Amino acid sequence: MTKSLIPSQEQSPINHGGAVDRAANRYGIPAQDWLDLSTGINPIAYPVPKIDSTYWQRLPLTSELEDLKAAAKQYYGLPTTAHLVAAPGTQALIQTIPFWLKGRSGGQAVPVHVMGPTYGEHERCWRRAGYACDIHQTDPADRIAHASSILWAATSGTVVILVNPNNPDGALFAPSDIVVLGKLAHARNCWLVVDEAFMDCQPDQSVCSEIDQMPSTIILRSFGKFFGLAGARLGCAVMAVDLAADLENRIGPWAIPGPTLVVGIKALLDQDWQEDARARLSSDAERLDRLISESSQLFLTGGTSLFRYYEGSECAAVADHLGKQGILVRLFDHDANKVRFGLPGYERDWDRLEKAMIDWKQAGR
Repeated sequence: MTKSLIPSQEQSPINHGGAVDRAANRYGIPAQDWLDLSTGINPIAYPVPKIDSTYWQRLPLTSELEDLKAAAKQYYGLPTTAHLVAAPGTQALIQTIPFWLKGRSGGQAVPVHVMGPTYGEHERCWRRAGYACDIHQTDPADRIAHASSILWAATSGTVVILVNPNNPDGALFAPSDIVVLGKLAHARNCWLVVDEAFMDCQPDQSVCSEIDQMPSTIILRSFGKFFGLAGARLGCAVMAVDLAADLENRIGPWAIPGPTLVVGIKALLDQDWQEDARARLSSDAERLDRLISESSQLFLTGGTSLFRYYEGSECAAVADHLGKQGILVRLFDHDANKVRFGLPGYERDWDRLEKAMIDWKQAGR
């Protein structure tokens, strides 16, 4: 059942994962001693190659950006490289697109609807650009139908934002459903933004290859999460060719650093590493589910191969227990009975989490 709207996050700080410095201050444990399981970033990153000093010393070349686009075209299954815009992270795109669309509409701030609960920066960035933004706290089973009902009743220019798979509940919607939404958005002279930041583990569920059927749809893709290189700051937007050219012009030259171009091209073309990473992450997600189930009263309610989403009345207590041992997991403002765990990477990290959870179980909590 679809629930009511949730409060705005325009002014209040957003509780993101990865806040190790804040946890370090709270628990008195140095930041370098933490095991950070609060994000959905692959804990075993793509191996960064040796990068020639040239890429640090000069501006990136246009030909290097084109090589990155060619690699991304293959990786995302795009019709052409002209459908793609590269930016310094998906977050940069989330911040830029609201102002860009406002400029295309002559300064008009149209209604924006975010299918939530989801990544809080979507709301914040559209509000900062002056849009009226509603967050619809929806059950996963109702999310597509609710988005469709909004589009059917929408005024021209309305924006609907859907994260697929969703963060934090992991809800995944069939490509056919997304394509139908995209076609409806175009027919209603509206926009559909589909955030596929966590899609890499299930590439066959992406709608990137169907972009020509959805002229008013913008698809966001993240590089750093699956490849475990969030510090590289690389994200892509997929859209109609004319829109891509306009947005790329808005972003401007040299947006992607030379070293990031080197790593990005290599990683996007390395199919063997990608397949091995997907298999490992899927297996490790199941391993984490078994550990949490066997050592606590928490139960799985969703997730992806990069993070798991658990429910239970002891979420905050488990998080605090782990925090005292320098292990950070992600609690949520929208629901105190939910917690998200990222995956440990190496066996030493698994050993540390397993010991902490066994201690929790043996304490009889």
